[in-house]
Amino acid sequence: MPTTAISTRDYDGRRTLIIGDVNSGKTRLTEGVLAAWTTQDRSPDITVLDLAPQTRQSIGGRLTLPQGFKGVYQAPSIIPPRLTAKTEEEAERLARANAETIAPLFRNPRLSVCPILIINDVTLYLQAGDYDHLQQVIRSAATALINAYYGHSFPDFRLSRRERLLTERLMQDCNHIIRLTN
Repeated sequence: MPTTAISTRDYDGRRTLIIGDVNSGKTRLTEGVLAAWTTQDRSPDITVLDLAPQTRQSIGGRLTLPQGFKGVYQAPSIIPPRLTAKTEEEAERLARANAETIAPLFRNPRLSVCPILIINDVTLYLQAGDYDHLQQVIRSAATALINAYYGHSFPDFRLSRRERLLTERLMQDCNHIIRLTN
């Protein structure tokens, strides 16, 4: 996605949530905005929490950082529950383990004074994490850019229903929603 097509003014000072189904371009759009901020020499102000698993079955994937990025990038090891588990119970165990892996990132003191926060694939935390804690982290940033899966490509597991409900709650807590379609 060319950075010239992206105006960072559309994102600055806002809590933006990009939602869509699998392979709708959520990560690509996030990368484009990140690249635009980087070309403006704003990357030292950016903290990226990349919660996406490695690409699996053409689904998911981490952000590609733009050349010259000088911010903070954290990417814990995440296992995609619905793509990995054989049962709903196993998926829930994996989701809880992911939430436990992600939670310490939210306790980083830098986040309380973070000018720009980017969260790639927040849905991996919403499956079993503490929404109130996530909300505190997002609200503490002057600008937040978050993307989340919001579709019907996965089985109707309990964790999928929880994820959808909390994504809808996050939609209410953000002031700029971008819905992408395939």
